Amino acid sequence: MKSEPEVGDLVRDTATGRVGFYVGAVAGRFLIRPVHGGPEWEAEPADVQPATPMRELRARAAEINARSRRGLS
Repeated sequence: MKSEPEVGDLVRDTATGRVGFYVGAVAGRFLIRPVHGGPEWEAEPADVQPATPMRELRARAAEINARSRRGLS
């Protein structure tokens, strides 16, 4: 990735294929939160790219559905 994403941007970790929300950087590595929640993982900045529009749409819909099932708005 050419520059650091903004907090909340949906990104893809090409090393693992996982998609999540960028939450910050620590010691030169990016922290990414899974779309469905759970523990954050670390990724090398070179392995992180913006999610495609289709991946973003799917991830955002999945997050809304998960929040709905938990009774959150």
